[in-house]
Amino acid sequence: MNNEKLNSLVTQYQSDRSDETFAELYGIVSQSWRSLHTVACSVLSNESDIRASYEDTLLTCIEVYDGRGNFINLLNRSIWRKRNDIYKVAKGRKKYEAIIDDDDSTAATFEPADDFNLEEHVTAKKKADQRQLIDFLLEGADANTTAIVNAFLNHPKPTATAIAKELGCHHSKVLRALNRLAAKFNTKQFGDHRDYLVAL
Repeated sequence: MNNEKLNSLVTQYQSDRSDETFAELYGIVSQSWRSLHTVACSVLSNESDIRASYEDTLLTCIEVYDGRGNFINLLNRSIWRKRNDIYKVAKGRKKYEAIIDDDDSTAATFEPADDFNLEEHVTAKKKADQRQLIDFLLEGADANTTAIVNAFLNHPKPTATAIAKELGCHHSKVLRALNRLAAKFNTKQFGDHRDYLVAL
């Protein structure tokens, strides 16, 4: 292979981007890619991946070649680095891959229960969490506050005015009781209060 001819072909392709120039360049360079199968086995890969990486490296080297030195040296050095990268990735992957047997007799299987409803389970869990939080907030509260909270939870349209009418008190008393409970709520401990209001 004539290094000067190869260098001039790369420079010519950089300027004109013609398919004929690239085909001639590729023909010269790919003559040394005879042992792709052997290389693929040595880097724990396959022949088509190695060919693709060689071609990608060729295109990259064509773009970065600046005319100094021989192009073939740049290409061979870049291919060698690419092969090392492929080997490192394959070796790391092989280290963590599990061998899968074709025999499915000992395979663990998951058969979901037919009567299990995820939505009902999540709603029940959310309501249980809400009740637990409300019980915690009502610790040490007077009977009026407890009655206001129970009325709030059971009313179809819980507003301060509606609850006040139901309990026979002024709506400002209902608001004050709810504000006292809200002051006990610690967002660092319980998170966002909107998470507890979703399922109600």
